[in-house]
Amino acid sequence: MVHTTVRLASGPGFAIDDLRIVEDSRAWSESAGGLECRIVFVRRGLFRLHHRNWRGVVDPLVAYVRPPGAEQRISHRPHVEDACTVVALDEALLGDVTEGPLPDRPVRTGAALDLAQRTVLARARSGAAGFELTERVLRLVAGLCGAADDQPDHRSTPAHRRLTESARELLATDPARASLDGLARELGVSRAHLSRVFRAETGETLTRFRRRLRIRAALDRIEAGATNLATVAADLGFADHAHLTRSMRAELGDPPSRVRALLARSERDHRSSS
Repeated sequence: MVHTTVRLASGPGFAIDDLRIVEDSRAWSESAGGLECRIVFVRRGLFRLHHRNWRGVVDPLVAYVRPPGAEQRISHRPHVEDACTVVALDEALLGDVTEGPLPDRPVRTGAALDLAQRTVLARARSGAAGFELTERVLRLVAGLCGAADDQPDHRSTPAHRRLTESARELLATDPARASLDGLARELGVSRAHLSRVFRAETGETLTRFRRRLRIRAALDRIEAGATNLATVAADLGFADHAHLTRSMRAELGDPPSRVRALLARSERDHRSSS
């Protein structure tokens, strides 16, 4: 079992941590809470979360809020690293962002919001000034609350929720998975049923979900210092470097070169700056 929390930056009313966890089993953690509000953006991995009145799977396409005093339990996949950006806020700073209730369940994050949280992480690692980080954190939290307001209201059935969560886990484990046929066969359902249920549960197609997962995985590789985009493209199931570039531009509005300028931080640089 490995739990690593690196405090990258802190300022008046906030702190930014890089959290990485590798567990030995799927056993649920002990119930844990905290005095501050914590916003958790999943960057890599997938785990089950029992959070307030919600239980389900979180993956790199979501973020969630743990309010002050709220407890949670987590079940990780064994021997797989989960990496998260954690932003802790005090009550005063939180009040500057929103007057309404915080999201009570995970929020699906769009490309702009994900890039914003990765930029906050990169700027914190590079030692950006507290003034800049405070402003970025405020925009990030406001963006998350806005995204929560846009979530579809859908009444799910347990069977459909389990099927969707199983599909999310398989795709998150292997974003390069190429065959819908194989995915449906592994889940024991027809392609049509899987496609229909997944879209009803998540509001997006399996193709769109898989593409967004692959872009997030590419961002994670770039953030870790990858420079050979042809290798990244091949590893993640893109046809070639050009396909990755087109997909990233369509998703983020910027090509990999621009994204690298914002995010690329090699592990060597990260270690030397910590």
